[in-house]
Amino acid sequence: MMETHSSPDDHPVPDDLSVVFSAAPVPQAEEPAPAAAEPTGWPWFLPQDGLRHEDLVHAIDEDPRDAAESLARIPLVRRAVTLLEHIGSGRPLTSEGELDPADVRALAVAMDLDLGEQEPVSMREIGAIVGPWNSLIAGRWLSASGGEVVPGEGMVPAAARSEDPAAFVRFARAVIVLLVLESLRQGGEEGGLFGGSDTFTALLHTVAPDGLRLPATIRIALDQGLVPADPAGDPDMDEINRYWQAERDLGTLAAYGLLQREPLPDGQAVRYLGTVEVLVEAYGALEMFEELD
Repeated sequence: MMETHSSPDDHPVPDDLSVVFSAAPVPQAEEPAPAAAEPTGWPWFLPQDGLRHEDLVHAIDEDPRDAAESLARIPLVRRAVTLLEHIGSGRPLTSEGELDPADVRALAVAMDLDLGEQEPVSMREIGAIVGPWNSLIAGRWLSASGGEVVPGEGMVPAAARSEDPAAFVRFARAVIVLLVLESLRQGGEEGGLFGGSDTFTALLHTVAPDGLRLPATIRIALDQGLVPADPAGDPDMDEINRYWQAERDLGTLAAYGLLQREPLPDGQAVRYLGTVEVLVEAYGALEMFEELD
C-alpha cells in the first residue's frame, strides 16, 4: 500500500515505499559478523562505476517515433494515458478529493495492477495511480475542484502516440519531469523524495545491464559487513541513513512507475531497473528544483 512510511528504525513490507528491516537470522556465536567497512565518502551500497550524468543526453533516441515507442513502455506514461482516458469529460470526487472506490477499482483493472486480496481504502494507497494523478494535476491536464475532476488545458497537448509521435514525446517527458519535480517539492518526510545526491547517483546505476542490486535490508547489510563503522567501531548511523533515504527514494519512484523493483529469489537483495529516458528527465527535474529552491 502506498502511504506506509517508516523511519530508519521501523521498516515494514518490501513492496511499498518503505525500506525493509527484515527478521533475518543474526550470525551464530561461532561465526561472528565480519568487521564493518571503513567509510570512504562514496555510497557504500553502490558500485564504483556506471553511466555518468554527462553521458545521458547522448544515449536517448532522437527519432520521434523511436523515442515515442521507448517512452510509451514506461509504466508511468502508460498509466497517465489510461487515467486521462478514464476521466474522460469528468468524474466525481470524494470529500477527500479522491476518485471514488469504483473508479479506483476500474483503473486498477485498466492498468493491469495486482492489488492482491485487500481492497484499497483510498486512491492514495496505490502508488501506480497516485503517480500519474499527481503529474497530470501538476501539469494541468486534470483540474480537481468543486467535487469533481475534469480535463484541463495542459502545459503541452496530451497527444496520442499513433497520431503525433513528436507531440507525444513532449507530453511523456513533461509527465515524467513533473512527477519527479513534485515529489522533490513534497519531500521525503511527506511521502515524496528526499532527493539527495546518493539517490541520483543510484539512478545512474539502474540502467546497467543487470540493473542496480542493493541489500534487501539493513539487517542483511550489517550481517554481511557492508555498513561502514563510526569512530567507535559501531555501524555508522549516518551511513545507514544514506542507504535508507536512497532506497526509499528508489522505492517511491518504482511505486510511481518510473523504475522496476525486483526482490531477488534469495531474499538477500533487491534489484532496480531503470531507463535512460527516465534518468534524463529526472535530472532535468532536479536542475529545475535546484533553480527554484
